[in-house]
Amino acid sequence: METIKPQENQNIFDISLQEYGSIEKVFDLLEDNDKFDLTEDISVYKELKVGREAFKKDIVEYYNSRNLKPATSISEEEQYLLDNFSGIDYMIIEDDFIIY
Repeated sequence: METIKPQENQNIFDISLQEYGSIEKVFDLLEDNDKFDLTEDISVYKELKVGREAFKKDIVEYYNSRNLKPATSISEEEQYLLDNFSGIDYMIIEDDFIIY
């Protein structure tokens, strides 16, 4: 079994997709790493054990061939901006929306 380091803004579902080609293997990933909470953030400083057989090999090959690392978590800064600076007051014409 090998180990990987998660990238910034990756969650356990992103790792499952990257390593196994599907989020259906997320419970195997949790079991291999002695984690039992899906909502717990993963640290970029802590390695995760991976190495089971890929569920969808074509998706894993797609990510590997393009060196893609899915990262769908929202950072604290992004969450702060969404909570405090959203709505029509902060939209910019031609940037946030286009008028025809």
